[in-house]
Amino acid sequence: MTEFSFVSHSSVYVGCGCVAKNAGQLKHYGNKAYVITSDFGEYHNWALADMEEALKSQGIAYRVYDRVIENPPVESVREIADDAREFAPDFLIGVGGGSALDTAKGVSVLLPHPGEDPYQIFWKDKTRHTSLYSEGTLPLIMAPTTAGTGSEVTAAAVLTRKDIDTKLTIYQNVFCDLAFFDPRYIQDSPRELLHAGALDALSHAIESYVNVKSSDMTRAMSEIGMKMFAKFKDRLLADELTLEDYQNMLIASYFDGIGFQCGTSLPHGMGYPLSHHKGVYHGLACGIYQAEYLRAFRDQSLVEPIISNCGFKDIDEFAAYIRNFVAMDVEMTLTEEEVRNWAELFMEQEKHRITRHPEPIGLVEITDIFM
Repeated sequence: MTEFSFVSHSSVYVGCGCVAKNAGQLKHYGNKAYVITSDFGEYHNWALADMEEALKSQGIAYRVYDRVIENPPVESVREIADDAREFAPDFLIGVGGGSALDTAKGVSVLLPHPGEDPYQIFWKDKTRHTSLYSEGTLPLIMAPTTAGTGSEVTAAAVLTRKDIDTKLTIYQNVFCDLAFFDPRYIQDSPRELLHAGALDALSHAIESYVNVKSSDMTRAMSEIGMKMFAKFKDRLLADELTLEDYQNMLIASYFDGIGFQCGTSLPHGMGYPLSHHKGVYHGLACGIYQAEYLRAFRDQSLVEPIISNCGFKDIDEFAAYIRNFVAMDVEMTLTEEEVRNWAELFMEQEKHRITRHPEPIGLVEITDIFM
């Protein structure tokens, strides 16, 4: 009989206008809010606009930081934490994609540590924490504007480490208290962001499903996410998504996020060099490897339910589907030397992922998947 833990901290409101309709909930968290988001450039940040109106309607004072960096480096999180500390908020709000949401989590951890080395704060214990409580220091509310990271329901936050030139999950568990899923927030997203989000969420489902630490409960969540993906996958590829599809993308990401509380596996770690060194969106970087990762399994009985639940007849059809997104959204050049270096670094820095893989695997197999 398997022993396991299962946790889901985040409450969610779903639907068009859910922030305005439930603005009164914000008052429960205090009278001052610090809002963390990104510069949306030519795109209007509808989620931020709704959140500001909701805060005003409740008489809540707030400050907005809107310069979150993609793949946020530790140093930028420290800068934002310093600004937030000066404002002294009662709660934090993350608005945006995974970078903004993970930054908000990092800020929540750093707030009680002015002047201290953030690298020591985030990674001083040498291992990921396994507690089921949130180690964030303030209540955290989120309004995701991409459908993929699942940061609004997971405990994880991924930051860029300049000291070892890679991305890494902080060791603290930080959970969101309340999240708002409004499909309008992702409706106007650039095509490549929609693709990246969907593949990121799908990667969470796939990698957690085969993880040795998975359970009946996490696999059940992942299966729901896969089946929801199957409903909109063809319209996603054809750029014909409906408002209902956008909402289903957010909900699928939520279920996939719950599923991967047991941890992601090889493709996520293999994707980090592509996003860190080549500028490939995180979800696309993870998605690129999924088909070859599944093809590498000696025991294909582990793989067959995944392919079926996702709406494909076999791995070849799944691989062809993924290649469509790569052709549309990814432009880069790679050398064989780079790939071999990445494989060696993976074996050195991502040992925890190898232990989650259900079959023996080494440098040769990792290099083959990379290639």
